[in-house]
Order: sequence, then C-alpha cells, then structure tokens
Amino acid sequence: MSDQDDSGGMAKRDVVFAVSMIAAAGLTIWGLRNQPKAPYDPVGAAAVPFWTAIIVLALAVLLLARVLLKHSTRGNAISMFTMSEAVDDGYAVRPWLSVHAIVLSFAYTAAIPIAGFMYASIGFMLLLGWLLSDRTPRAIALVVIVALVGAVGLDQGFRTLLIDLP
Repeated sequence: MSDQDDSGGMAKRDVVFAVSMIAAAGLTIWGLRNQPKAPYDPVGAAAVPFWTAIIVLALAVLLLARVLLKHSTRGNAISMFTMSEAVDDGYAVRPWLSVHAIVLSFAYTAAIPIAGFMYASIGFMLLLGWLLSDRTPRAIALVVIVALVGAVGLDQGFRTLLIDLP
C-alpha cells in the first residue's frame, strides 16, 4: 500500500490523537484548579503540569489544524507521526510507540498514589526507556541508570522545594 493510499487513515489517526491530547490537556488544567497555593508560587505543584498541558494543548491544536488543512510536514505524508523518510534501511517506523507512551503515562499517573512518586517514576522511566531504546545491553544499562538517578533526583528535588508528594 502506498503512502497516498493510506493518507485518509493516517489523517483520521492524527485527528483522534490530537483530540485525545486536547482532552487530556483540558482535563489536566481542569484538575489543577484544586491544587493548594504553593509557598514558592508560581513554582509549585501545579506549575509543571499546567505549562506542560498548555504546550500539549498548543501542539495538539497545531496538529489538528494541519490535518484539517491537509498540510504536510514531510514530503507527501499527511501524518506527522506515522510517516518518516528513513536515513538508511536500518530505521524502523514504529507508529504505535506514541500510543504506548500515552497509555504508559496514564498508568504512571494511576501508580503514583499506590506505589509513591519515586517508585512509580522509576517504573515509568524503566518501561519508557525500554520502549524507546534498541534494547542492547548497553542501552538497557543506560536506561536503568537514568531511571534510578532521574527518579531519585526528581523526588529529592521536589521534597527540597517543599512540594508534597505521595
């Protein structure tokens, strides 16, 4: 099947993805209205999720507009996510990676109250790193190091800023 034949299907997937991200960003912004005022406002428990949601919202609206206007980002491809020009034959297009990352992000959010921020973050970084890596022993070792240092560092940094974590 050629790129042109599946352009309608790719556009539909991009629309579903964009609308899902708009909904997720809107839900995040709506949920942040209940956050208590931070001692270091505007830097506090709501700042990072709020600005992340704003960026996601802006990018999702941009994606939706590009799809609806049938603008391409690369060659004749309509999709910003499922088409790519490979530099060499060793590049594998993995269009489901973004879906897996989103599902994993929701699972991470659900795991924080159960496992605690640090342990949920370690698990999230390990799984996401495994998904993104080429799964060689060296890559897995780097993923483990980044997950441990990153999660512990984030946990200690948030606690230093007096941000209440589960």
